[in-house]
Amino acid sequence: MSSSTTPVGTALRVASATVLLLLLASCSPAQGRAPRPIVAWSVAGDVLQLVVDTCHGDPRATVEETDDEVTVTIVSTRHDPGDACQDTVEVTLEAPLGSRTLVDGTSGHEPEPVEG
Repeated sequence: MSSSTTPVGTALRVASATVLLLLLASCSPAQGRAPRPIVAWSVAGDVLQLVVDTCHGDPRATVEETDDEVTVTIVSTRHDPGDACQDTVEVTLEAPLGSRTLVDGTSGHEPEPVEG
């Protein structure tokens, strides 16, 4: 009888499959570190305030500025406490945003500004 058909072999296969599923679940993009969309933003001169739907996710922004647009990509870890918690990222631009378009590097689209 081969070891894969013994009770020990079967238990090892089940344990291996369980470990693999747990590892895959822990790498889920919903909870892992990944680019996150900007859900709102505001600007005061050369400082952008950006909001992402992560909670204490240690968000980090990369910025690319041209004469026509400013592209910001935020990478953060998603924790799911519900809608009660969001992260804010402050970015200081090389020059005021002015008439340049803000582009979310995650979606390639212009995010919604905060009304007010």
